[in-house]
Amino acid sequence: MATARVLYNDENNPAPQVITIPSSGVISPPTYIIANGQPVTFTNNSGSAINVTFEADAFGVVVFNNVNGLNPSASNTQTPQVDNRTVNFNTDGSANYPCAIQVGAGPLYVAVTASVCTPDPVVVPLGGTIEMIGTDQNYQVTWNASNGDPFTPQLKEIYTAGNPLTKTHTDYLPVGNYGYTISPAGPSEGPGGGTVKVKST
Repeated sequence: MATARVLYNDENNPAPQVITIPSSGVISPPTYIIANGQPVTFTNNSGSAINVTFEADAFGVVVFNNVNGLNPSASNTQTPQVDNRTVNFNTDGSANYPCAIQVGAGPLYVAVTASVCTPDPVVVPLGGTIEMIGTDQNYQVTWNASNGDPFTPQLKEIYTAGNPLTKTHTDYLPVGNYGYTISPAGPSEGPGGGTVKVKST
């Protein structure tokens, strides 16, 4: 009896997005937008062992597992564990996460509690998405006058989870850092806020 031949389908089995860590340690480009279910391969060309560390998601969702002790010339391939979510990461073990992977349509989630934005700062790809959610109340957002609101629709209000007005916002302004403040202020600190870093893909 003949055996059915299974054909490779690029649409259903997209090739991995390769992210190379060079000797400088600076990943270029710093952000990536991949399809839902598309694997990512981290290749270490830095000359020394590295860790790939993903910043904690605002609501505890794991998008990719951390990669510990990736040896020189070695690679690690993994598939995103969820669809439509963005995560920031680094390869130097610091508290700074300068790179981002957007899976599907994103977004990168930011939780606001007592005027504290978590995570902050955040990195989103050019053309990427963000969604801010208040865990305790609604907030107003004011963008710094130097370069304004990078999102469409404009991100002027942060609503609590489940509010029908909560929506995803897509950045459309050029690569750059966009600072913002939120109000009302927290109980013990001044007005909250943070920075959204839009980076190239």
